[in-house]
Amino acid sequence: MESFTETLEVVTLGNHVRIELKDGRAFEGPASPIDYMPDDRFRLEIEPRHEKIRRCEISAVCVDGSWTTPEVRHYSLGDEDWTVAGEALDMEITR
Repeated sequence: MESFTETLEVVTLGNHVRIELKDGRAFEGPASPIDYMPDDRFRLEIEPRHEKIRRCEISAVCVDGSWTTPEVRHYSLGDEDWTVAGEALDMEITR
């Protein structure tokens, strides 16, 4: 299995990405904004085709040479702010 940062090195706008959470839920959709700074931070936003959820993002930062656990948040219709969905377990480019 590739690490999140290895996957981020090859993902491009429009790639279909699947993010699996530790609780078994998954979000997938085309990659939209991608912010990846090696050895600093990453943030990838997707537009899932999941009920009312409009945007979903996975992000982490590098602290003292180690990445924090990637966190997944989503924004749904009617929400006033992002909702933390949980920790990411895996991420892959599916097509």
